[in-house]
Amino acid sequence: MKILIDINHPAHVHYFKNFIKIMEAHGHKFFVINRDSPMINQLLDYYGIEHTIRNKRPEKKGTIASLMNILRMIGWVAKKSFSFHPDIYMGFASSACAVTSFLFRKPCVLIDDTEHNVMNQKLYLPFCSKVLTPFYFQKQLGDGTKQVRFNAYVEQLYLHSKYYKKNPAVLDELGVKPGEYVIVRYIAYDAHHDLVAHPISDDVKKKIVSEIAKHYRVFVSLEKNVNDHFYDDYLLKISPEKMHDLEAYAKFMVAEGATMASESFIHGVPYLYLNPLHCGYIDYQCEHYPDRAFQTTDKEQALQIVQRLLLTDCDSDHEKKNIESQTIDPTAYLISVIEPPL
Repeated sequence: MKILIDINHPAHVHYFKNFIKIMEAHGHKFFVINRDSPMINQLLDYYGIEHTIRNKRPEKKGTIASLMNILRMIGWVAKKSFSFHPDIYMGFASSACAVTSFLFRKPCVLIDDTEHNVMNQKLYLPFCSKVLTPFYFQKQLGDGTKQVRFNAYVEQLYLHSKYYKKNPAVLDELGVKPGEYVIVRYIAYDAHHDLVAHPISDDVKKKIVSEIAKHYRVFVSLEKNVNDHFYDDYLLKISPEKMHDLEAYAKFMVAEGATMASESFIHGVPYLYLNPLHCGYIDYQCEHYPDRAFQTTDKEQALQIVQRLLLTDCDSDHEKKNIESQTIDPTAYLISVIEPPL
């Protein structure tokens, strides 16, 4: 079987890397197309996944710019389809794969766990064959006939203990010990679904870092370079494939990105999510695990939660085992969808 996968975010590399490895061992062939992003390229190269680089995400936000970007993506996927001749298309909420699969009369299976990704959902739903959504996903997509729910977190595609074992080597590299540091992740808000977001102010972001730094080492990861020397002493400088190990040993995480917040949760590590946008998995975690999953953009509440987390001890290994006891292995599930038994 020939499978084309479109990668549009660093997390998507992780979503599909174990699936690709196992399916290649079964004799299947892959053609991976990815957005031109240094981190995406570095991750694909690190995991030995051959890939073809397409266009970058436009710096100017807006619906028209986003639609033009999607049209370019469709053009790339269609162009490569003429030479690769895929039997099936896959991706994470990839409207480019869905539309192209329809043009070539081939099936398309997508994953989606982001409720506010409305524009892509409107574009891909008429053309895809199936869209797999995790149990916490709060929307019914269309009439529900194409939507299939599975009992796992998307982040378990790569952080499930069957595939991932944390490695303390990164701690030696940075000169820290488990539980003696905090990760802070601030994002660029340049995706289309971020257009309506009103993030917490830069002053509050700095205040959060300063408060944590009074007690623990702080590692700040910035999605977009900023000309602000305040962050110079805190900037995290490791290769991206080591981030999951750093997350796994952290005291807690403060993140504007939902993916990294949920990764912390899967590791059993508490988090504060500083983003006004709501996601099903964040809402579920905050509701069912109110002692270690928090969301706010209120200045005073954010600082109060930071102080609470500074005083909270968490047995992350125990918490991770508890999460896995309640869910399935989503990689095995994905394989069963694409490669059903004879």
